[in-house]
Amino acid sequence: MNIKILLNEVVQAGDMTGKQRDQLLASMTDEVGGLVLGNNYKQTQALSLAARRAYERAAEYKRLMSDLEGRGKLDRAIEYLPTEEQLTERAATGKGLTRPELSVLISYSKIDLKQQLLDSLVPDDDYLTRDMETAFPPTLVSKFADAMRRHRLKREIVSTQIANDLVNHMGITFVQRLKESTGMTPANVAGAYVIVRDIFHLPHWFRQIEALDYQVSADVQLELMDELMRLGRRATRWFLRARRNEQNAARDVAHFGPHLKELGLKLDELLSGEIRENWQERYQAYVAAGVPELLARMVAGTTHLYTLLPIIEAADVTGQDPAEVAKAYFAVGSALDITWYNGKISALPVENNWQALAREAFRDDVDWQQRAITIAVLQAGGGDSDVETRLALWMKQNDAMIQRWRAMLVEIRAASGSDYAMYAVANRELNDLALSGQAVVPAAATAELELA
Repeated sequence: MNIKILLNEVVQAGDMTGKQRDQLLASMTDEVGGLVLGNNYKQTQALSLAARRAYERAAEYKRLMSDLEGRGKLDRAIEYLPTEEQLTERAATGKGLTRPELSVLISYSKIDLKQQLLDSLVPDDDYLTRDMETAFPPTLVSKFADAMRRHRLKREIVSTQIANDLVNHMGITFVQRLKESTGMTPANVAGAYVIVRDIFHLPHWFRQIEALDYQVSADVQLELMDELMRLGRRATRWFLRARRNEQNAARDVAHFGPHLKELGLKLDELLSGEIRENWQERYQAYVAAGVPELLARMVAGTTHLYTLLPIIEAADVTGQDPAEVAKAYFAVGSALDITWYNGKISALPVENNWQALAREAFRDDVDWQQRAITIAVLQAGGGDSDVETRLALWMKQNDAMIQRWRAMLVEIRAASGSDYAMYAVANRELNDLALSGQAVVPAAATAELELA
């Protein structure tokens, strides 16, 4: 229908005859079929990804259904979805939602997000409007791009395509989870996702994984996609926290995209020590499983690719080369065991929504603290010193606080169980170290930064 509306408007404008329109429609049969099959493939893939984590994310689905019900968007009885009591019983036996139930929620989450986008300014953003091209065959995109942007259902098409893309690739509860943890609107979440999607070229990497059908096991493919989803979720959250209401898709993609591409290609050079060893192990494991080397390198480094965002921001603050900032950032992570500590936070078990929010808040704090320490290190010792020299000087200046931090890590390593209070105290200790590091920056280095 959208194609017919577009071509009818082209005919009415006198740029095509009715006969030419009919011939063009007939010639695009295979392209349209490809779009339909591709959408079906993505929907099935999204279901498989959701089913893989259905049990461990049962609480997220429960909150999503409660939210939809509270806004009058969903009736569980009509859709044969489980009640709160039934979900609790399933959780006790290690079960989550079934694929048919997840398929219902996929539809509702897309419909709800589409409406939220329609009620916002997202479909009017020139950069985001480009998503409507994914709804049309390539032939039409190349021949009638201008007419397409005048389509009378443009806002509806843009909203539909963004909603489908987001839910298919990031999951059913993605928007709900980020909405709750950041306080931002679904439209804000979707806008930040598009930025992340484009600066990390996520569609390209998803296609690379899909191309491995029947070449590697389905479990390997789903694991690779899970890693991309984790990257997308953490990076989107970073943009929501760092930019809040100052999102500008065209500006942010143009700024972060080139830096990410350059630094991503140098990742193995920038990493060092235990961090690099862990990345190498993951990379080699993927290659051994049959994953192409370039894809394996990218997916093995998703955690570090995410950290390139605060690295680029630190480069903006200091005016220094992003590659040098990256070296300093990773060196700080290794020297202070922040990378290990962050991994411990990510591994914290989540039994309720408050713990989920606390874990994400802990990670946000650590991201800020490592960035702050990196900036202090880069300002230490003057602009002519290498990263190792600056780090050594900064650590000497802050030896007392560093010893306190390391003593805290010793206790965490020795502790049994996962006490959220312990990590709250540790985060406070790291925050004190970050603030202390800022306080001892030499005046000359500060002046140099201001001149830069």
